[in-house]
Formats: sequence, structure tokens, C-alpha cells
Amino acid sequence: MTNSQKLKEMNVDQQFIELHPLLKSYLYRLTANKQDMEDILQETYIRVNEKISSFRGESTFKTWVFAIATNLARDNKRVQNRWADDVQDRCRAAADASVDVQNRMLNAFADLPEKKFEFAEHINYCFTCLSKNLSLEKQIAVILKEVFDFTRMEIASILHVSEGSVKHTLHNGRKELQEKFDNRCALINKNGPCYQCSQLNDYFQGDQTAQEKVSNLKLKTQNDSEENFIERMNLVKLVDPVHGNGAHIEDTILQILRETIQDQ
Repeated sequence: MTNSQKLKEMNVDQQFIELHPLLKSYLYRLTANKQDMEDILQETYIRVNEKISSFRGESTFKTWVFAIATNLARDNKRVQNRWADDVQDRCRAAADASVDVQNRMLNAFADLPEKKFEFAEHINYCFTCLSKNLSLEKQIAVILKEVFDFTRMEIASILHVSEGSVKHTLHNGRKELQEKFDNRCALINKNGPCYQCSQLNDYFQGDQTAQEKVSNLKLKTQNDSEENFIERMNLVKLVDPVHGNGAHIEDTILQILRETIQDQ
């Protein structure tokens, strides 16, 4: 029995609902905007039902649905918009200059169930920002491979390109993202301008625990770029950017960041 035949015997709505958490996480990482995420998710559901008769089982249902969601996301302006390398610095400047911004961040932190915003969540936030520095094709390919464990063949199907093209895009995207992380990350580069991980930890926690937490991470010196990238991706995979413990404060910071970009 083919995948298509099996799917016809199952409830398509149920299959789609089972993909909800992954799709939300994926679309939020692309848009950095919850409303856009929900809109694209809803449109994806509509398209899946419209096109289900064309599903031939040449890929898994998951890959087929992600292809539909990716095509819809590409048409979204927030997804298309590439962020400058200094967006995190702009967010910091906005927080330093505005009591209102500081209060929004503190109030969001106060809503966290455990009153913690850990380094995995910081690194996930940085990943969202830095991946939007990449070209759209690189961003999509890297997220699909490194966060959601799609194979190169599956990514080729999602992007409607050759597997060789995906291999090239992934190589360049990973290399570019590694360099951005290593040049900015204050955890392994004391000259890195990114303040999010260490300073925000102490700011929110109200104590000086950053260095203790840094020592518990597996990040090495800047010379171990590949190993550090793998460890960062392992941490990012653990974080649900929509429903996780730090999702509200992360979204608040991203909203402030977007407002800062729009004002300049």
C-alpha cells in the first residue's frame, strides 16, 4: 500500500493536527511574528485540504505539508525581510534608552512560570535573529536540516531544487551562521558585542549567575567553530519558541526588536 493510499484511509485533519507543534515552531522561526505564524498555518491547512487529492505519496505527508507551508511563507513580507547584523545591538540600545521597554521585558519575565530564562533560550533567540541575516534560501535550508532533521533529499523536495543545490546552500549557510555566532557570541568571544546571554541572564535573574552557567555549557574557544555550532543546534532543538518556558519573553524581545527596526 502506498503512502497516498494509507493517507486516504486516515483522518487528514488528525494528521495535520499532529504536525501543528512542528509547523508552528518552523513558521515562527521564519517570521519571528506569532500572528503571521498563525495566518500561514491556517492557510497551509486550507491548501492541504484543497490539494490532498494530488498527494501521490512520493514523499512523506510531513515533507509534503512542510513544502506547502514553505511556499506560503516565502510570500510573507516578514519572512522575505532580511535583518541587519546589528539588530540585537539596536534592541539593546532601545532597552537602555526606554524605561517603558525595560518594564515590558521585566513584566514578560515576571510571567514566566519558573522565573527563569536559561541560556538555551538565549541561544535560541540569537539563532532566530542571526538566521534572518542569511539569505532566505539559506535560512530555510539550515532550519529544516539543523532544527527539524530533514534530509537533503527531503529539503530538495520542499524547496523544489536539486539535492546538489541543497548541499551547496547548506554548506554556505552553516558556514556563514557559524561565523556570525562566533563573532558575536560573548560566551566564547569576550570581545563579542552580543549582550543577550550573559547580561540578560544577570538582568532577569537579579544575580550574577551567568559565568556559572557558561561553565556548564560545552562551548569551546572560537577555534572550535564546527563543534560549537553543533552544540548550539542541540540546544536550539530543545526549545519550543512558541509554547516553551521562555517563549513569552523571547517574543517580547523580538517585538521590541521589530519596532526598533521599523523606527529607523
